[in-house]
Amino acid sequence: MPSVAADDVAAALRAIEDDGYVVLENAISSDTAGELAESVLQAPDRTAGVKGYFFTANLLNHDRGFVDLILHPSVLAIARHLLGGRTVEAPNAFAWPEADQVRLGTIDGLVAGPGCEPGWWHQDSPMGQLNPARPLPDFPIVVNFLWMLTPFTERTGATRVKPHSQHCRKLPSPSQQKLDDQVLCCGEPGSVVVIPNTVWHASSGNQSNEPRVAAACFYQPWWTGRFHKDVYPVRKEIWQTLPPDAQALTKHHLDWNTDYHGDLL
Repeated sequence: MPSVAADDVAAALRAIEDDGYVVLENAISSDTAGELAESVLQAPDRTAGVKGYFFTANLLNHDRGFVDLILHPSVLAIARHLLGGRTVEAPNAFAWPEADQVRLGTIDGLVAGPGCEPGWWHQDSPMGQLNPARPLPDFPIVVNFLWMLTPFTERTGATRVKPHSQHCRKLPSPSQQKLDDQVLCCGEPGSVVVIPNTVWHASSGNQSNEPRVAAACFYQPWWTGRFHKDVYPVRKEIWQTLPPDAQALTKHHLDWNTDYHGDLL
């Protein structure tokens, strides 16, 4: 499992290029991670996953403490490198403003309760919604930064990835089973695993007596919209209280159709 210091962006990008993913170690303190884990468990807006697993929708609507995660400098640097586009105009191509190239799709809580089932192998949206008769893009459209707020171990249900699967350019077969070459992304609270949506991944089953808690920050380019009904916007009254950098990352949420909602528990 490739892991690097949280401030070593260059090493992180090399690992992503080689293996498809990377773990940034100790990006926030374990104490802060523990406080945010408790906040996730108390968040009200929930939607169900596999048995024993649930999501808490857009944590910014629940706790401003999550702003520090979406604005983490290494996270933003990696997201901008992987998702950014042209910054210099050409006679046949325009450039989008550099400061506005990357946006936050959402930040959701992911909770694998004791005894939960393993997740299904997948690639994050919109890969699964594209035409299956064509090869998938060989560049990421979304990058998921999965913050470990409690210990990620084999027993607690650490996220599984298939190294080098960014080269497959197709969805994995629908399965919850172990792959021979899978790797567990293990780490201490405060670390974050970076998974572009070109990479196959899945949650593991939690065999412990405690919930495994994470916060997933999904970044996307300026040219993409709302990917599916379970992506919830930041509420306007919350958005108005955010710092300017966070408002810039989420201003597109204000235009989303809020009638298009998935079911909450």
